[in-house]
Amino acid sequence: MVAEPIRLRLLGWWSLTRDGHYIELGGREQRLTALLALRGPRPRVQLAGTLWPNTTEDRALASLRAAVLRTRRTAPGLLIVQRTIIGISPKATVDVHELDRNLRRVTDVGDRVGHLRRATLTVLECEELLPGWYDDWVLYERERLHQRRLRALEALASRALVCGEFAIALDVARAATEIEPLAETMRAVNIRARLDLGDRAGAIHEYDEYRRLLAHELGILPSAELFALVYHSPIRPRHEPTGPELARGRGLGNPPRGPARPPLTR
Repeated sequence: MVAEPIRLRLLGWWSLTRDGHYIELGGREQRLTALLALRGPRPRVQLAGTLWPNTTEDRALASLRAAVLRTRRTAPGLLIVQRTIIGISPKATVDVHELDRNLRRVTDVGDRVGHLRRATLTVLECEELLPGWYDDWVLYERERLHQRRLRALEALASRALVCGEFAIALDVARAATEIEPLAETMRAVNIRARLDLGDRAGAIHEYDEYRRLLAHELGILPSAELFALVYHSPIRPRHEPTGPELARGRGLGNPPRGPARPPLTR
C-alpha cells in the first residue's frame, strides 16, 4: 500500500500530517518548513539569515543545521537537503500551493454559473496565512497572499456581474473590501450589484460609508464616476428576477434624478 504523502497546512494554522497522523515539530522546525513551502528551495545562508536575523551568521547556520536534523528525523522525506540548498520535497502537498492553483484558475470560469459559484466559495473560504506569526517574512508573504486573493476576487466579481449573478458579485465585493477598504474598484462592484438587485438605498449607504472613509483617511472624495453610478444609473425593481438574462439589459427602469454631489466633510 502506497503511503499518503505528507501534507503541510499553513492556512488557518500550521500542521503537518502523514496518513492522517499529526507530526509534531518544534517552533524552529515549523518556521523552517513554512518558509521553504512559501518561497521554495533556498541557499542555507539565506535561510539562516531569514529565520535568525538577530544573531551572527555562524550561530544562525548552526541553528539551521539543528533544525534540519530534527526535521529529517521527525518527518523523513519532507526535506530535500543538498550541500548548499534546502527545499521541500515535491511529493509533499501544501495547502497554499493548492490555493494558488485555484486562484489562477479563477479567470477561466467563463460563463458557467456552477463553476463560478465553486470558484467563489474557494476564494471566500480562504483562511489567514499562519495567524499569530509575526516574523517579517511571514507578514510579507501574508500580504502577498492577500493581493493574490484580491485579484482573484476582482476577477470573480466582474465575471459575476456579466453572468447576472448579482448576489455573488455583492458577496465577493464585500470580501475584497475587507482586504482593501480604500480601493474604489470593489466599491463600484458592490454598488452596481446593489442597483442590479433593486437596492438603491443600499447603494447610497455603501457610497456614503466609502465617502466618509476616504475623507477621514485621505481627505479626498470618491470619483465623479462612482457618484454618477450611485445617483444616475438605471435600477431594476426589487420584484424582478435576477439572472443571466438581466445582464443583457432586461428590466432596466428609469434612473431617478440624483442630488448634487455632497461636499467633503470630516
